[in-house]
Amino acid sequence: MTLDVSLESAMRRLKQHVYKNRIRVKEFLMDFDKLNSGYVFPNHFLSALSMAGIDRYLSAKELELICETYKVQRDATLVMVDTRSFLHEVELVFTIPHLEKDPLVDVPSEPSELLDKTRYFKSSRILPDPQDETTVIALLERLSETTLKRGQPVKAFFDDAAQDDHSAKLFGHVTVPQFRQVCGKGSRAGERNVLGNTMMFEDSMW
Repeated sequence: MTLDVSLESAMRRLKQHVYKNRIRVKEFLMDFDKLNSGYVFPNHFLSALSMAGIDRYLSAKELELICETYKVQRDATLVMVDTRSFLHEVELVFTIPHLEKDPLVDVPSEPSELLDKTRYFKSSRILPDPQDETTVIALLERLSETTLKRGQPVKAFFDDAAQDDHSAKLFGHVTVPQFRQVCGKGSRAGERNVLGNTMMFEDSMW
């Protein structure tokens, strides 16, 4: 059974992926538009999205639909993709156009319509062993108290780890060794392992 694909759902999924992984699609399209004309050939458009890794998240049918939507007839025989219109729509997830003309406009901190408001409640696993759950809660409380006393947020350390050359460079995720290293001070190895099991995203990433 083939599921129907709509432009609205395809673009929403594209924006979600682009925003969550901080992908600047324009940088990939520029490789095929050296003159900055704002147009690329359809096959180059799909190649750019593939280079950006978007084809691992969206189906071929969704990508083809998006490509077809932004096709324009440049002349009697030349059909190209209007990348300016496409990028204008996609990059709304990062900023508001012409913000310099109205710098006092209220800018949302994140595109709430793209993100699951309960995502933080779903991001950790419930461990089958009640003792492990107790260990995790106690460790998180201790780490929270320590960071509060020191006035030292831990996010910066995870961000540094995520940008390391040995990292998968997936936004908001670090490898298992990196997670253990960041949490190294103030926790024991056994505690870190139990905590890591609740945060596991894939077999080798948190």
